[in-house]
Amino acid sequence: MFLPAPGPDGKIYLTAARAGEAFGVKPDTIRRWERIGYLAAVPGSREAGGALYEFTAIGRAEKRARDAAIATSGTDRRVRRHIAA
Repeated sequence: MFLPAPGPDGKIYLTAARAGEAFGVKPDTIRRWERIGYLAAVPGSREAGGALYEFTAIGRAEKRARDAAIATSGTDRRVRRHIAA
């Protein structure tokens, strides 16, 4: 996985395409996370030529999406349930 050098503020910024590569999802998923409020583009980046997302914010959005999926499905592959027959 390629990550660009940190910006002047020490943070790493990614486009939706690079974020998708880094987190193993499609760029549309990154944009969906933004649309539903799990992620916000860096202010001003969209006007400057394309939305950029801060690396750690993408990680938090991915965790939120995963937790929401687990909560709505009622299952978690990480937990084994023993059901008495």
